[in-house]
Amino acid sequence: MESILDLIIIISSFVLLLGVIVGIHELGHFSAARYFNIYVIRFKIGFGKTFFKRFDKHGTEFSFGILPLGGYVQMLGEATPQEEGMQVNTEVEAQKKISYKEATLGARAIVTAAGPIANFILAIVAYFFIFLIGAKELAPVVGGVEPGTLASEINLEIGDKILLIDDNEVVSFNDVNGYLASRIGETGVLRITSIPAGSNISVTKEVTIKSWLKGVSQTSPVTSFGIAPFIPALVSSVQEGGPADKAGILKGDIIISVEGSKIQTWNQLSQNLSSKFDKVISIEVDRRGQSIDFRLTPNRISSETGIERGVIGIMRLSSLDDLPEYLLIDNKENIVGAFVKAITQTYKFIVLILDSIGKMISGSVSADNIGGPIQISLLAGSAAKAGLVSFLSMLAILSINLGLINLFPIPILDGGQLVLIAIEKIKGSPVSDSFLEYSFRLGIFMVASLMVFAIFNDIVKII
Repeated sequence: MESILDLIIIISSFVLLLGVIVGIHELGHFSAARYFNIYVIRFKIGFGKTFFKRFDKHGTEFSFGILPLGGYVQMLGEATPQEEGMQVNTEVEAQKKISYKEATLGARAIVTAAGPIANFILAIVAYFFIFLIGAKELAPVVGGVEPGTLASEINLEIGDKILLIDDNEVVSFNDVNGYLASRIGETGVLRITSIPAGSNISVTKEVTIKSWLKGVSQTSPVTSFGIAPFIPALVSSVQEGGPADKAGILKGDIIISVEGSKIQTWNQLSQNLSSKFDKVISIEVDRRGQSIDFRLTPNRISSETGIERGVIGIMRLSSLDDLPEYLLIDNKENIVGAFVKAITQTYKFIVLILDSIGKMISGSVSADNIGGPIQISLLAGSAAKAGLVSFLSMLAILSINLGLINLFPIPILDGGQLVLIAIEKIKGSPVSDSFLEYSFRLGIFMVASLMVFAIFNDIVKII
């Protein structure tokens, strides 16, 4: 029953997410066309067989297709393939509405660019509400350092608070991952400015990188760098019948030592217990200010790769609301602050995505990171279950992606249309029909190939 409910959430979230993003994109084209008095024949969200349609007073058909993977706005005289059965309202034609070809080059350029611009505006609106509602994030405090990594090379330690990565201000732990991601595939010096635990003085450390993570697929930059967020070793739940339950450890206990070794974070606890199985160990906990010792025997479990480790049957914190305030960053802003931050966040993601696309083209970032509709649907379902803020964040990021992708200079995409308009402006006459036909065929082939590759990646990840 639970799996069926999860499937319903995934499908409904996917349809809603794509419907809003595509709908706003097409609304941008539609609104600009109406502004320039260009007659719009059809406004459709989705492809394939139409299951709902209605006409407005201007004779424009608004419809939905059964496949929610895109959409289009069909304008009178537009040089794009028309669907079978598409008709132009003769009464509206009698009103002498202008066609797309009759519009000025400037008007056509604005109509074409209005779709991606609408996606960027949607992202700003989504981020505006995120900052207005307020979202808690993890503070950029180091909770674990993996041996043999860049983090260990510059001697980062548990409790250090990261202030800057290169010259970029770090506010939350998400920023750490984002700024590290921008250095993937690069060679040079990576600078980390932090405040060591127990100090008030910041220090800057440098580490040399060479083609860092170049060609590596599906990896977290912050994990590869070698650090984990600071999550206290606080017991959020106890598995019934497990070693911890039998010993008397309770929900809310804070584990402070294992076999005499000091424990500050969940990451430390997990690493400490991993090699201790099938033997009695001592664990000290803090229970509302009182220190209590327990003795228990961790169970042995094996991972998919065959690696064995010890576990005691406890779960870590699953909600940021349960963390101490000093480990959290509250992003709640007033109306003005939310608007400014929304624009800044949108710009930051545009730069990051463009940088990632450039590195993917050059080979610095693996093309295996390209995701298709399956991955999007899974992420949409996870975001929906995580709450409104997570769903809005996913909406913003995907909307930015759609806006940027549509600006690629590929025929049939908005960017390709802008290139054709520029060519027409330069040569002083429209491009030939044969050139248009071949360019559209090439565009369809390129987009279809990208979609097939993305779906293939999705399937590989699932398998």
